[in-house]
Amino acid sequence: MKYGGQEIDEATLRLNLWLTQGLVLIVAAGSSLWAHGIQGTMELFRFPLWYSLTWSGCVIAAIVLLSIVMDKYLPKRWQDDGSINMRIFGSMSPVTTLLVCIAVGVGEEWLFRGVIQMFAGNFWTSLLFTLVHVRYVTKPLMVISVFGTSWLLGMLFTYSGSLWAPIVAHIGIDLLLAFYLQASMKKEKGEKK
Repeated sequence: MKYGGQEIDEATLRLNLWLTQGLVLIVAAGSSLWAHGIQGTMELFRFPLWYSLTWSGCVIAAIVLLSIVMDKYLPKRWQDDGSINMRIFGSMSPVTTLLVCIAVGVGEEWLFRGVIQMFAGNFWTSLLFTLVHVRYVTKPLMVISVFGTSWLLGMLFTYSGSLWAPIVAHIGIDLLLAFYLQASMKKEKGEKK
């Protein structure tokens, strides 16, 4: 990725990822406490009924399988994010990958579902979620994919009444796709040798 004509290295990309997610968590916590108070915020995190997490698993499976099919059978240029995901996750350890996915899943779902969706509804929240993922907005397939994923996460929140269902789904989707990306990159390197 270039910024101001200069290439940004992987360490800087990862630092920006951690800083951004830290900021998202702070904004989510502050706005949740402001909008819902301590009791309302705690209620967002009550553990859902088991079937809600079953639906989370179904959403994880559907999104991951669809993403893998898209990766295998559709042109790469339709999905290219400037290789940012490859540069961030490519050489990341499994533990660090898990921690990043947890930070992203908790922060983004708390902010988008726990705060914004409560006021704007699922459609507008999903639209905003898609626009925030700015590196995809010039790729129609990716816009549809991000919006659809966000809408499904919003539905999980609506029907479960708890942030845990979309958080679990978000973490699962990101984690499995990050591991898939890492495995694909290792396979490519092995084939090139």
